[in-house]
Amino acid sequence: MKLEDESIDMASQANLESQLAVAYEKRVATLESERRHLAAKDDLSKLETRLVKWLVATQLAVIGFLLSTQLALAALVIHLMR
Repeated sequence: MKLEDESIDMASQANLESQLAVAYEKRVATLESERRHLAAKDDLSKLETRLVKWLVATQLAVIGFLLSTQLALAALVIHLMR
């Protein structure tokens, strides 16, 4: 009886190990396929540079628009006060 229990335990353990091996292989395959879609450090560095340039250009454009609007309003006020 004890011998049968041990053989059943060994068989179930071997079955469990093979199931774990298959699960690990699937997980590794999934990770490897997902890795292709991730950005590298170089890609992120280039993106950061582009974003900083875009933000600075946008801020300069907004500042230019606000200054020109203020100057136009100031000119209008001066013209209306005469």
